[in-house]
Amino acid sequence: MPDAPPLGSAELPLPSGFATTHWSLVLSAGDKHDARVTEAMESLCRIYWPAVHSYIRRSGYDPESARDLTQEFFARLLEKDWLSTVDPACGRFRAFLKTVVQRFLIDEHHRAHRLKRGGGRALVSLEELMAEETRPVALKDEWTADQEFDRRWALAVVERTFARLRSEAELAGQGPLFAAVQGLLTDGTASGPLAEIGAAHGLGLSAVKMRIHRWRARYRELLLEEVANTVPSPADLHEELRHLMQALAG
Repeated sequence: MPDAPPLGSAELPLPSGFATTHWSLVLSAGDKHDARVTEAMESLCRIYWPAVHSYIRRSGYDPESARDLTQEFFARLLEKDWLSTVDPACGRFRAFLKTVVQRFLIDEHHRAHRLKRGGGRALVSLEELMAEETRPVALKDEWTADQEFDRRWALAVVERTFARLRSEAELAGQGPLFAAVQGLLTDGTASGPLAEIGAAHGLGLSAVKMRIHRWRARYRELLLEEVANTVPSPADLHEELRHLMQALAG
């Protein structure tokens, strides 16, 4: 999966319907009476599992313990109804979750004996989540647990955004072209063997450039939607986007 396409220096427009979508994922997961709670919780696990797992791993736990603790964390997140206490005005979900993970690890440290982690209830298949982490990650010894959490969160957001963009292209019958040019979407200009790519797909050079331009624009829209789901207000969106780009830059 390519890196994030450039967002540009200008402030990006807010996604349409922001007032009805901001933090919707978190709020629906925090309400046990909401029929969407199962789907929302699974989405949260998929988006934040890599970040939480990396944070726990960086906190000194071996790989097997880190996997078990991650599964237990998300199980307890629902079981203890922690999300029901989240106030959208308290801050971004990323920061909230990091704080909860810190407290969870402190609690686990003082638990000398306990039942099998997760109580036999898996909110989402651990094997499935591990299989989804196919992007190679170069670890840096100097990174802290906080930095690792943010980096893995940013990668998960970008991967989810690209997956949505690819799916849209495939549904529109443009999957082969997308696969051919996706490596060029990360560049600030439409460069590379575009004429050859266009010829292979029955398109002229201008048509290929236009498609790349539209995909980049659509990528920005989708990225805004992904981030909007985890911030309390439009005022936080651009700051969270800047944080995401900083985390990707390492």
